[in-house]
Amino acid sequence: MRVIGGKARGHRLASPLGRDVRPTTDRVKEAVFNSIQQYIAEATVLDLFAGAGTLGIEALSRYAKQAYFVDSSPKQMDLIKTNLVKTKILHEAVLICSDVNVAIDTFSDQDVKFDLIFMDPPYNLGFVQKTLEKLGHAEILATEGLIIVEHSLKEILPLDVGCLQRTSTKKYGSTGVAYFRRREE
Repeated sequence: MRVIGGKARGHRLASPLGRDVRPTTDRVKEAVFNSIQQYIAEATVLDLFAGAGTLGIEALSRYAKQAYFVDSSPKQMDLIKTNLVKTKILHEAVLICSDVNVAIDTFSDQDVKFDLIFMDPPYNLGFVQKTLEKLGHAEILATEGLIIVEHSLKEILPLDVGCLQRTSTKKYGSTGVAYFRRREE
């Protein structure tokens, strides 16, 4: 795994060990970031189920203003911190070791808004649907914001959930990437 573009381009990132961890491939990451490039500069980013932090780090490398990394594993938080130090962008990051639902509630209570929200939960365990429902009612997505969800193609994603509407889905092998925005009223 490496940073593909921006100020930290080329840096190799430490990746998690184990069979239950599945980092975003460089191919998928490059396709996603090419499709959202115009949204990144000065964006406030949320990386949910952050793992090694590759999506948030890529956004920071491409000049996002700030990235929040949320993962429930202290081990993953240490890995993210290692990668942020290695890429020299730790000062632009906020690390939160917490359950994703608790973090979303906290952001909502504090009226924190995000321009980009990345979600890459463990596949086929129901996290995608539950987290989208939470996000669809929490209103932490900025008015023109975008949610990008990496998921297994075996998972069926809703077209609408709360205030969110799916705008497109792309397929990369057995991986899907779905894009959600606020529903136009």
